[in-house]
Amino acid sequence: MIQKLNPFVLTILLLIHCGSFPVGEKRFNELVTNKVKMRASNDFDCPVGDVKVNVIDNKNFGASGCKQRATYTVYPADCSPTSTHEAGIENYCQLIRN
Repeated sequence: MIQKLNPFVLTILLLIHCGSFPVGEKRFNELVTNKVKMRASNDFDCPVGDVKVNVIDNKNFGASGCKQRATYTVYPADCSPTSTHEAGIENYCQLIRN
């Protein structure tokens, strides 16, 4: 019974642990870009599909659409590709419109 349980427990622990790793720069930029699109769409009163986002750096993102432009900064400072996991980006990282 214990030998049958070990692979299951190991798999669950691995999945829990893997979800806590930082996302890395590429995935961080993808997730924040989506977040910026949604925010800019609301700010510009513009369809999400018409909003384009440019990554300036890991903290600043430019958005344009419907003849409007804005720059958004990721806040707080500890929201970064090397310290934040996916759920943290969704629930913890905020965008400030400059």
